[in-house]
Amino acid sequence: MPIPAPITVIADTREQRVWSFDPTRFVVERGTLQTGDYTVRGLESRLRIERKGLGDFVQTVISDWIRFRKELYRLAFFDVALIVVEADLSDVFAKRYESDATPESVIGRANGIFLDHGVQVAWWGSRTRCVSMVENFLALAAKKLGLAEVA
Repeated sequence: MPIPAPITVIADTREQRVWSFDPTRFVVERGTLQTGDYTVRGLESRLRIERKGLGDFVQTVISDWIRFRKELYRLAFFDVALIVVEADLSDVFAKRYESDATPESVIGRANGIFLDHGVQVAWWGSRTRCVSMVENFLALAAKKLGLAEVA
């Protein structure tokens, strides 16, 4: 059986904290993405992932909501779109962010993102755990979306 080629992940050039993926399974290239922070070569028109730290997510969904909704409308056109927050829900309820927004408001906005735009918000914990979860997600999405032989 042939060894599958690594998946080429495209990370947006504006992404300042690019995730470090397993180099045996993934190759990361920088590119300009109008929407989102990550995609897979060959699936650029079908797949997007937006990465957010907890503080950035709260700021975005509370203070920058009008601007962010424009991005959500763009994300909604992809077959697969996901927002990955580098935090657990327990971090939200412990209010480990700088904002007057209540945890309930933050969670309400996250739920609204899914209900109004069909874009899931994933609370996958630490940065390290997020990278691991995204690696598995990208490999599965690549297979399900029909990308030829993937790692």
